[in-house]
Amino acid sequence: MDWVVQALTLANQAHAGQQDKAGQPYIEHVARVAAAIDDDDTAKAAAWLHDVVEDCPQYAPQLAAFPAPIRDIVTLLNRHSAADAPHYYAAIRQHPRALKVKLADIADNAHPRRLLQLPPEVADRLRGKYAAALAALGARSASTTVPDPASTRLRSLMEAARTLVQLADEAGAHASALGEDPSTHAQALIRVRDIVLAELEAQMTPEAFLLWSDMYTLA
Repeated sequence: MDWVVQALTLANQAHAGQQDKAGQPYIEHVARVAAAIDDDDTAKAAAWLHDVVEDCPQYAPQLAAFPAPIRDIVTLLNRHSAADAPHYYAAIRQHPRALKVKLADIADNAHPRRLLQLPPEVADRLRGKYAAALAALGARSASTTVPDPASTRLRSLMEAARTLVQLADEAGAHASALGEDPSTHAQALIRVRDIVLAELEAQMTPEAFLLWSDMYTLA
């Protein structure tokens, strides 16, 4: 049986009529997440189903028809499967297929094109939410215990990097507007920015760092 097709069919039934925060059909988000996974049919089927249990509980019993590996991924991706966020992300981080789907989910939700469709205060709140998720999922040497101190350190680095990027860009734009070379102050900001970004990149998996960069349009 083609479980990807079965998952696609169930997802379309479950999410029929639902809209995302920007008023677009919710199934379009689900389809993009599934499309991002092209090398693993088990993960792809789970991607189609990743929001069914949480957002469409009346359809959850139909998941029993799917093989256990698919159900296991969907269960891990359900927010209600863990006692709190640290345990939730720790469990996903330890399951490569669930992690693959979750990163694809965040990549779509955090895409600048989607965030620009939202009110600025909502977009900023969601950026913070997704940054916290990436910190919990994307540490290169993340501990298997929870709560994970690596997540807190990464979030501090993320905030420092964001601030330095903004300050360096403003200093560079000011110098450009005046037709001048960047000042010593601006050059120092740029050097510190690059050091912090390099450290953040070194502390995160490549996938998580690229997602974070795209979310703040730094890449």
